[in-house]
Amino acid sequence: SFMKIRNPDYIANMQGAPLDHGVPDAQALIARVVAAVPELKAGTARTRFVASVSNGQDSIPVLATAIDALSDSRVFQLPKALIEGHWLDSNGTVVIGKNLASLLGIASGDWITISATTAWDTLNANQYHVAGIVDSPMPEINDSGLFIAFPDAYELVGADGLVTELCFSAHEYAQLDAMLSASDRAAQAAQALTPTMRADSIGTLAKDYLAMRAMKGKASYFIILTVLLIAAVGIVNTILMSVFARIREIGVLKAYGMEQKSIQRLFTLEGVMVGVVGSLGGVALGSIFVGMLTRYGINVASMVGNVDMGGLPLNSTIYGVWNIPTIIAGFVFGVLVALFASGIPARMASRMEASRALRFV
Repeated sequence: SFMKIRNPDYIANMQGAPLDHGVPDAQALIARVVAAVPELKAGTARTRFVASVSNGQDSIPVLATAIDALSDSRVFQLPKALIEGHWLDSNGTVVIGKNLASLLGIASGDWITISATTAWDTLNANQYHVAGIVDSPMPEINDSGLFIAFPDAYELVGADGLVTELCFSAHEYAQLDAMLSASDRAAQAAQALTPTMRADSIGTLAKDYLAMRAMKGKASYFIILTVLLIAAVGIVNTILMSVFARIREIGVLKAYGMEQKSIQRLFTLEGVMVGVVGSLGGVALGSIFVGMLTRYGINVASMVGNVDMGGLPLNSTIYGVWNIPTIIAGFVFGVLVALFASGIPARMASRMEASRALRFV
């Protein structure tokens, strides 16, 4: 989500999904925050608790999420991830992740038993109808996700009215940096409205992903530098071969009276032309590849499969983005390398005596 508001005591004990630290007056707070913070679009309440799902033979622990089906669909895109059945539309129904359904051998329309520890530390269980199955980009949802309506969750765990987090969505942003800045502003404004609660921006919520992204960016620059150095070696070798193969022609030109600077300028211009044509060709081919990557993307599901990547949404399609400064830098680099590579051997060859250049083999 774009931003979350939670109880600081809940965050301190979040791994155990406690049922005694909630956000008071959740619906009123959602309405107040959305009205006061222009970056926000909608909000919804959620309650997380630890439960166990059984098909009558096997039992698997899950992280259950109590939701309001209508408002939740305004913030999250889970209804669009349904691959079987339908979204929550009545009490007594649940939606589960596809891997969880596969492990239990159940499909939409089947019945499951959900048990959980109540707010009074007693064990309670009930049967629910599986309304739908989702295939989400988030591995943890597919592996152990279970969504249940608030009335059913309150009946199961005995925590009437408990809301552990408020989640908010925002308007779409074209650039990640713009979204992060807007989320920080929204979190600061929300924090001022709810001083006893804690408002976290998406930058805080996804700090591990952002750290990996920053590391990836540094690694990308290293890869780009390596590719450019390899290209530079190829350009230098091409120009050197061209110049040394034509030293005898240089001797003929000097014998006819052509000045040293003119000979040097001739080969330098030739090297620049090679650099310009080669760089334009590289930019064209690279643009075609980036265009295809931007439009169609790469489906990484076949590469990562069901591997848990630390909660990162890496089992979907990754799309490319245009980076015009990098394209320009690559073109300029190719031209400059060609200029440098042609200048040195041309200067050396032009300084040869005409008689020596004519005898050069």
